[in-house]
Amino acid sequence: FVTMQFGGMTREKALSMFGNLPWTEYVHARAFLTQQEVNVLQRTEEASLDFAIEDSETARHLVFVLQKVVALINDVSAQHYALTRIDDILSGNCDIERGAESIGVKELQRRAKLFQDAKGGVDVPLFMHILRMDGPDAYSKSAAAISLARLLVSSTSPVEPLISWICDELAKGLSSTSSDVVATAVRSLTVILKRQEARVLFAQHGGIGYLTKLLKSSKNNGGSGGPGGGGQGPNAQLLYELTFSMWTLSFNPETRPLFIAAGSLPVLVDQITAAPREKVVRVSLATVRNLVANEEESDDNQVATSITNTLIGCGLPKTLANLKDRAWADHDVANDVQEVYESLMSNYRELSTFERWANEVTSKHLKWGSKLIHCEKFWRENAKELEKHDFKLLKELIQLLASLEDEVVAVACYDLGEFVRFYANGKSIVKNLGGKDMVMKLIESENVEVQREALQCMSKIMVNQWEFLR
Repeated sequence: FVTMQFGGMTREKALSMFGNLPWTEYVHARAFLTQQEVNVLQRTEEASLDFAIEDSETARHLVFVLQKVVALINDVSAQHYALTRIDDILSGNCDIERGAESIGVKELQRRAKLFQDAKGGVDVPLFMHILRMDGPDAYSKSAAAISLARLLVSSTSPVEPLISWICDELAKGLSSTSSDVVATAVRSLTVILKRQEARVLFAQHGGIGYLTKLLKSSKNNGGSGGPGGGGQGPNAQLLYELTFSMWTLSFNPETRPLFIAAGSLPVLVDQITAAPREKVVRVSLATVRNLVANEEESDDNQVATSITNTLIGCGLPKTLANLKDRAWADHDVANDVQEVYESLMSNYRELSTFERWANEVTSKHLKWGSKLIHCEKFWRENAKELEKHDFKLLKELIQLLASLEDEVVAVACYDLGEFVRFYANGKSIVKNLGGKDMVMKLIESENVEVQREALQCMSKIMVNQWEFLR
């Protein structure tokens, strides 16, 4: 297990505060604890946690007292102590030198049941109160989040409150400078996704989109093993946990279209290509393998074809061909490389330039790289293709003007301007779909490239003979 540490507080520091807490005052207040309850805590500290929870009745009493401390005592040190002991019980951590691997699954399930009522429910509001509190106490929130996730995995209580909180924190993490915000949410997510109901709810809350955006952000901040990053440290661990969550979600066939809609496939391919650390490559490959395997069993040919075409369009077959000769410490990685490669090659065909462009749009991964698309010749030949299916691809292109990635927005502006040039009545169609107003706002973008492309796009929308103004 990894020692819990947030906001400068550690497990050891939290437990060391026990002797300094005013337990006598809490007893005298009468509204908090009884002397008998304090004695239960003291016996636990004098012996060991494992000894204290060997007997089920004693263990239930200890759990009751710890939850009572969290609920009634506002002292931060007291809460740190109680939440740490709850985390210890549920994680298999203890007071002697050994790791969580020596605690079996059945024992962990037995410990979780100590917190359940007769119907198998747990006190969700108790932990959610800690999570929703204002303030910088990252340690308490981390302990409360991971403990609640562990409890909900084997509980009958609803997972929706925790899933909603996780999604809120992931959304904040996209614009926050605090790594604790994302780390706490992602750590608890990797646990709660063991419960099938949680996977469905998380996907419905837009969770795959949050994970995809955070993967892009983490990669850009050095977690991919690029210059200055090296794929090491906390950011590499975050990359792994984010991708691990995607892998868990990829087992559900109903989430497959969401991987396409969120633009997750190019991000996974980027991680496999960059090869930050073997464990990140392994879980990225395993995710793709699940999606491809589910695709072969699917009756939805449109989704299946889109997955294959996107992976091929991102250059995954070439990457896998290069990785086949690499020596992997984990044989499962080599097997996944071979299996995904064979599956893609069995469906391989050279994509037309328009299919490549359509894949970029549907995967939300527009980029300047190709000279065959995002150019005048391409639009002169293919502008009319966008009228199919009630201008579905044009509508998706316009939505990409709101992307958080500057390159995607810049390319979308260019493509939209070229569509207007080469499609009869294109100006009116783009205006009616709201594209003109979105481009107008982008003229004030702080990004120079976006600002330039937005200005040119607006000029193409406003004038009749653009070529004479160039």
